[in-house]
Amino acid sequence: MIFKEMTDNQRRVFIDTIQLREAFVAAFNKMRSYRGGMHWKKSKGREYLFRSRDRFGYGKSLGPRSPETEKILVQFQQGKQREKERLSALKDQLKEQSRFCKAALIQRAPRIVCSILRLLDQQNILGRNVMVIGTNAMYAYEAAAGVFFDISTMATKDKDILWDIRPKLILVADKDMDNTGFLGIIRKADRSFESISPGGFRAVNRDGFIVDLIKSEPKQLLSKEARRMGGPDDLEAAEIRNLQWLISSPKFYQVVIGGDGYPASLVVPDPRAFALHKLWLTEQADREPVKKQRDHDQGLAVAQLIIQYLPQYQFNTSELRMFPKDVVQKPVRHRLCLQVCRMGI
Repeated sequence: MIFKEMTDNQRRVFIDTIQLREAFVAAFNKMRSYRGGMHWKKSKGREYLFRSRDRFGYGKSLGPRSPETEKILVQFQQGKQREKERLSALKDQLKEQSRFCKAALIQRAPRIVCSILRLLDQQNILGRNVMVIGTNAMYAYEAAAGVFFDISTMATKDKDILWDIRPKLILVADKDMDNTGFLGIIRKADRSFESISPGGFRAVNRDGFIVDLIKSEPKQLLSKEARRMGGPDDLEAAEIRNLQWLISSPKFYQVVIGGDGYPASLVVPDPRAFALHKLWLTEQADREPVKKQRDHDQGLAVAQLIIQYLPQYQFNTSELRMFPKDVVQKPVRHRLCLQVCRMGI
């Protein structure tokens, strides 16, 4: 594979966008600390300063009215207004920066993918409970290396979301949050998403874009684990064998640029784990031949990317101990890696 390296201008725009996004995320999180409100509340003839936390009125009293609580209220109102203005200004800057990203032709990840990623990030589950493991994970690897994969290697109409049930799942509710779990989240990105079948693991929108929710098969086959994030109408994660290799690998965090020019966080498996898993899939007898060829091409492409642009990642057993030794050391896999090494490097 011949990679197309970013130009100096593309790198500059990309770095500027990442820095602007960091400022926006910091402002967004600060603004969230002001959610709800602060007001005076009467009880038994006295006024108390009440800090509400949500639209249902949950909160706590900060004490009776006094010079101190009046000062707290003023500081809260001023701080909330200040952060609101700051967040608004950064939104405008991101909108302007999105034009630069599109002009520089670095808007690689599909718009719908980035919309879903931002929502998962806002719900505090991206990287903690879920990550992307399919073809779309390759956008993270190419961005980290400052290159572009050939578009034919990246073309896909689906998105595989790997759900790690080990951490306790806590969804941070806001005024737009519903109780339909994962399906409810992706419907915020596109209301046309529907489950393909009741109790299924796959949702599709009107454009034919597919989102699969999958999880690792339980270690003990007779044990039962949660397969839904929400209620009975939510997607039910499909259990896939040997996904624990990807779950146990170090997570790889990278900002990517969506088709709309806006940035988003993408959390994926370690690139070596991705490459090894793809190459392992090519050797499975029950894998569809068409998918085997794609797995082969993508596994080699990421392996070559690592060797050529990400030398800090070494294919050694000590750092890949989440895989069985035969998966890492199998002769056929070594031959594939050697083949990559000979590709003009």
